[in-house]
Amino acid sequence: MPFHGYDRSTCPFVSEMAQEGLLFENTQVSAVGTAASFTGVFTGDHASATMLNPDPSYWAKSLEGERLLPEVLQEEGYHTGGFHFNALMSSNFGWNRGWDVYEDHMWDEKGGNSPTDDSDEDLKSKVYDFLQKRDMGNFAMHLKKSITGETPVKWEKMWGEIEKFIEDAPEPWFLWVLLIDTHHPYYAPPESHEWSQPGIRPTYALNYLMRRHRDLVGERRQSVIDSYDNTMRYADEFVRQLDKKLESEGYGDAPFIFHSDHGDEMGEHANYGHRPLMYDTVTRVPLVMKNVGESGVREGPHSLMDLGNAILEIANIDERLGQGQSVLSHDRDTVTVQNLLGDEFGRTVAAVGPKWKVLYHPEGDWGHGMDFEGGSWEAYKHNEDPMEEENRWGEHPKKLEEKLRTQLETDAGEVRSKGDMDNETKERLRELGYIE
Repeated sequence: MPFHGYDRSTCPFVSEMAQEGLLFENTQVSAVGTAASFTGVFTGDHASATMLNPDPSYWAKSLEGERLLPEVLQEEGYHTGGFHFNALMSSNFGWNRGWDVYEDHMWDEKGGNSPTDDSDEDLKSKVYDFLQKRDMGNFAMHLKKSITGETPVKWEKMWGEIEKFIEDAPEPWFLWVLLIDTHHPYYAPPESHEWSQPGIRPTYALNYLMRRHRDLVGERRQSVIDSYDNTMRYADEFVRQLDKKLESEGYGDAPFIFHSDHGDEMGEHANYGHRPLMYDTVTRVPLVMKNVGESGVREGPHSLMDLGNAILEIANIDERLGQGQSVLSHDRDTVTVQNLLGDEFGRTVAAVGPKWKVLYHPEGDWGHGMDFEGGSWEAYKHNEDPMEEENRWGEHPKKLEEKLRTQLETDAGEVRSKGDMDNETKERLRELGYIE
């Protein structure tokens, strides 16, 4: 993001929003990975499930005892609408609670709301199982996409539904849109390419290398960055169009919030994409607001766990989610990031203060592609080392370390559940990089 110091104009419209509205300079996710991150946004709590297990029933169980943001809004009289193409936020993961309109587009091609069980589906299931047991599911998906040249789903496919919601929704209403355009395989429509990148077929091949054979990316790294930056420009155009639509329908003064649910690494810590690491490359995200009664820059740290409560505050609703603070009216001295990794590895944790960030990665290869021998205790000073290259453990504030250790010892309440996953969900999750 240019307003975070990047030297490319990857998001001109959101940059205008940041200039004219309210920018939260150091916003941290509650966890890395879409489902875990949005658990923080929608419940005000850390997730009790691990991104290493992307099973729908498991995540639905983790949300059973939680109060969700759209549920509160709906009960307070808001007409709620959610639109996206991300399998991790689909109805079978438990995210459809509290919505008057919820379009997750999981079964569009079949023309229904659930998968079919005909002979073609049964054959497809057997093929998937065969490939998965041989660790070839991801390879087969990328090979198929490379051969067919099939392009990823883009925001235009749901634009008509979003326009209709804005035009028809009774007031007051709440609209939530999650884009996947900046997700794997990093391919925006060719007419939106600001920077030179490969075509769709080599892009799939490059993304397979990026995720499964990171050491082979080498000099191709700039192509990955160019592709990613193009998707950002393309997604930025959606935000511009949405703002324009709101203005044309008489909602130009409505509160408008833009944020991400995680970042992506581009080889900075021997990784591409968003593994459950605790570095700012994946934990620090943009958060920009306008029409919320305040403008300027808030230094932070801030957490997306306080975003849901800010929305309730804007709506003049007294109820608070989870830990009970609003990013608009409460500043924290420290925020925490946490990813559960299951019984074998425990968890990754970071504690972030105004100047320092301390973090812990447990020993082992838990999907990162490298071992943290003996566990890794790390400390970085934001203003002097924004890319977190120099570990200064021992120089950091002791109170921040105490916060880190306390979070490591806190009962995570992790759920225990696993069920079968349908093939459509598997394929969507492979495309997004959550199933290898």
